[in-house]
Amino acid sequence: MGNQRKRFSVAHLFFLGLFSFVILLAGCKPENESKNAMPTRDINTVMEAHTGELMAIPGIVGVAIGENDEKKPCILVLIVEEKDEILEKIPKEIEGHPVCPLVSGEIKPMSDK
Repeated sequence: MGNQRKRFSVAHLFFLGLFSFVILLAGCKPENESKNAMPTRDINTVMEAHTGELMAIPGIVGVAIGENDEKKPCILVLIVEEKDEILEKIPKEIEGHPVCPLVSGEIKPMSDK
């Protein structure tokens, strides 16, 4: 009685193997995969699609298309001031396009005077 073995059915072994395979694949994703991903949509379309969620972040006052330090197109996120609690909420890229914060200060409409 002390030397009993558990028996596994073919189905148990199949699911165990499948589970192991999925875990293995999940662990093989390169760390910088998103940084090297080629954008699939035009930067203007991407900016328009994400403007609402970006503008919902406190401290963001505008979104535009601009250039980063390498003279490549980026999504500019205009911020009131350079504070960690604002910068931490801004993604580094969206759909393969770089996102660049830019301190603009508060933006107010011009008066009619």
